[in-house]
Amino acid sequence: MDRLSLLLENSKRAIRYWWLLLLVGVILIVAGISVFLYPVQSYLGLSVLFGWLMLVSGVLEAVLASSNRHFVTGRGWMLVGGIIEIILGIILIFNVSLSAVALPIILGFWLLLRGFGTIGLGGDMTAVGVPGAGWTVFTGILLLLCSLWILLQPLVFGTTAVLVWVSISLLFAGAAACSMALQLRTAHRCMEGKC
Repeated sequence: MDRLSLLLENSKRAIRYWWLLLLVGVILIVAGISVFLYPVQSYLGLSVLFGWLMLVSGVLEAVLASSNRHFVTGRGWMLVGGIIEIILGIILIFNVSLSAVALPIILGFWLLLRGFGTIGLGGDMTAVGVPGAGWTVFTGILLLLCSLWILLQPLVFGTTAVLVWVSISLLFAGAAACSMALQLRTAHRCMEGKC
């Protein structure tokens, strides 16, 4: 078996778990909508919720990355991002006072990491000619803009502003994860000869 055939075969196996990333996206979108629907919930409750979301998202992305051995699908970005999200999620869950104080800064850096990861995966997908990969890059850019807005003014945010930005950011992060999952699904189908 030549090198190209081996590469294609590994890619087929690697991206079959695209649905895990879709699950992450759906969870993030539901969380974003929930924050909009229940803004009266306490700021500390949001901090704990955000910690759990980061933990679950990190675990799912780490599982996806560990089962994905092909460079083109952004395994490195997903694995590093997943591990960082697991660590931050555990810290936020078990240290509520720290998470309440640092929520805007942690949110900003988390979105920054997800934005770079999304752009990297979108670039990889564009390089291999996956149709619609530009949308993945676009959602990554939106995440970067949200993260920069938060990181440039972390002390200006009041509780209400944090709730609104968290909700919007979770919706963008969910959309980006869903977009990446659909790109992986398209790539998987193409590699199986179904596109």
